[in-house]
Amino acid sequence: MPRSDRGDRARPATVRRAISRVALGLGLVAIGWMSLRPVGDSTLDRFVRASGNGYLHLPAYAILAILFIFVLGRSPRRVLLSGSLATAYGWALEVAQLATATRHFNLRGLAFDAAGAAFACLVVLALGGLIRGSGSGSTRR
Repeated sequence: MPRSDRGDRARPATVRRAISRVALGLGLVAIGWMSLRPVGDSTLDRFVRASGNGYLHLPAYAILAILFIFVLGRSPRRVLLSGSLATAYGWALEVAQLATATRHFNLRGLAFDAAGAAFACLVVLALGGLIRGSGSGSTRR
């Protein structure tokens, strides 16, 4: 039985959309876990301290903003929304650290969260949206 062209194209788009959403969910969980877990003397903690705690915020929130862009789309408005959501998530985690015994609220963390997300959004916009959202590209606004 022959398949229609629309059916062949719809299936990969649905798969891409699902993968994008799963990746975003995993990114949110991973960043949340790293931000709220107790700090000790593990290998991971020594690496974080050696690399400069705040500097890991830049790539983490840049990646998170890109994951939001994959899910929401690449129109300028959606890119701005993606950066805002990534930044808001980072700021919420900074505030949540007030309730943990081994973490503390840090203004530098807020700045690096916003800078990482803003950098990713600026790159996406400057490249003309080469990173496409999970939708049908130019039709998604």
